[in-house]
Amino acid sequence: MSNAKKLESMLEFLCNDVYEVLSDNLDKVLKFTGPDKLAECITGLLQLAIQDEGALLKPVINAAAINSVLTILRNGILTDTEVADSELQVSAELLKHSLHRFSFMEDYKQYLYGCNAEEFRELLIQWEADNSWLGGAILDGAVIEPFRLLVMIACDIKKTPALFQSYRKILLLTAKIILNANGIQKEDQTYFAQLSKGLSEIEAAICQDLETEAEQRSTQESVGSEKTTSQITPEESLKQGLRELNALIGLDAVKAEVTRMANFLNIRQQRQAQGMPVASQTLHFVFTGNPGTGKTTVARIIAKILYGYQILRTPNFLEADRATMVGGYIGQTAIKTNEVIAKATDGVLFIDEAYTLAKSSGQDYGQEAIDTLLKKMEDLRERLVVIVAGYPVEMADFIESNPGLESRFSRYIVFEDYHVSDLCQIFEMMCNSNAYQLTPAARGNLAILLNRVFTDRDQNFGNARLVRNAYERTLGNHADRLSMSTEPITREALSTIEAVDLPFRIAKGMTGPVDLKTSRWRVNCPHCENTTIASLPFLGQIVKCNACDTRFRCPWWNLDRDSVPGLSGFELYERPSDLDGYDIQPEETTAQT
Repeated sequence: MSNAKKLESMLEFLCNDVYEVLSDNLDKVLKFTGPDKLAECITGLLQLAIQDEGALLKPVINAAAINSVLTILRNGILTDTEVADSELQVSAELLKHSLHRFSFMEDYKQYLYGCNAEEFRELLIQWEADNSWLGGAILDGAVIEPFRLLVMIACDIKKTPALFQSYRKILLLTAKIILNANGIQKEDQTYFAQLSKGLSEIEAAICQDLETEAEQRSTQESVGSEKTTSQITPEESLKQGLRELNALIGLDAVKAEVTRMANFLNIRQQRQAQGMPVASQTLHFVFTGNPGTGKTTVARIIAKILYGYQILRTPNFLEADRATMVGGYIGQTAIKTNEVIAKATDGVLFIDEAYTLAKSSGQDYGQEAIDTLLKKMEDLRERLVVIVAGYPVEMADFIESNPGLESRFSRYIVFEDYHVSDLCQIFEMMCNSNAYQLTPAARGNLAILLNRVFTDRDQNFGNARLVRNAYERTLGNHADRLSMSTEPITREALSTIEAVDLPFRIAKGMTGPVDLKTSRWRVNCPHCENTTIASLPFLGQIVKCNACDTRFRCPWWNLDRDSVPGLSGFELYERPSDLDGYDIQPEETTAQT
């Protein structure tokens, strides 16, 4: 992956994560503004961003993020007082996938698709002269302050330093690239060391504040904690967990493995009720798979099922990672890890990217966390279930690195990448949950778009996260299109996604919609397997099988590529079930034939 694409990917994930936290907690955001508060200097900007239910929050976050990167590039270029063409060229190349974050401001739309070295020089000059909308002059820190503060607010609300750690990585990566562009000088080394030190100090302060808050909450919660009862009964929890499991899109192998576990626990419970001996089983799991494949969601479901069969006393589910378990000095890690385990006891502890605990660097305290965890897993074997998750190769190395891990984790579930049909249905689900509907042309083009993305995927493929990002970009494009309309905006227009709204730039070789008027799509009846061909208007609609009268929705990802002249790059990836219709309907439902 090129540096430009890597930077854009990191920016996109961080901006989306910050937006998700802040948009879900608009009422809490303003608590950070005002005199002597964390975001005092950007009070006006935050008030603007969150008005009208946060209508401007996303563009403000995006623009603030790209401003942070531009600030680092500017400072890196000027460390040695000489502005070299190579530095300008590297900067222009680095931002070619990211300048779209500025595009909602009219003056910067000329840079929407990137720029060359000379244009980047002009951009810097224009930008330094026009940044008052972010609250002040560049030398007063107005440009870099907002995004840093937005990230810090999100960290405080979510109670984790992870977002700031991502922010720190982005700035240091940007600085390293620009400083290397013209050869590392002494001034460059000094600047990088100061930048790294400053960010590390802020991160340490965030961690310290969060630890202090956690200790205070732990003290308050410990009073009478033995008397705390769950708000949901085991029976309700079991029904809820199984219902959510069956509702998951795709993940057939995962659902089969969890169902198998549930069947074992069901029989175990019945044997226990008959006074028969029951086998003791290890229920710690290793989840392996790429990001966005539903690992956290399934872990939550398992917590509900285990409580439902009364293997655990509560349905409590606690997420943790390296940042919440590993300290910065000797002795701190054991304290942090024990605190996490204490909160998870009688429930499920889910450790994402668990392999980061076993870093091989000399002075690292991750092993202390592993040792503490292994001891507690043994001491609390009847009261704690641990699920560790991460990339397949890294997790295999992690488990093999310690005999204690191998002996305690006996259940493995592999989360495969979502297939094209799964990605399409996830996008459709997001639309339905927010009262949007896709036109047939939008469905067909989305299927081609996601097919291209799936074909070009690598180990960093985002799966459902990629779909979420594509969905959010689509809504942005939809809003832009309607805003430019001179006609009255109807309710139908507000809820309809057209093909032109889709984010075609996320797929190589696509710049706009494909003409699908002549397209044909293959369909199987999910009941009798009768095979037929559907035209574009039927995609996603309720149809009736001519052979058995079963009503279902027409699948919209099985294009007969020969029916679209000139179409290239559409690969056939069908699994046997992909041709089947979905969402089977009651007999009385009106359907097309």
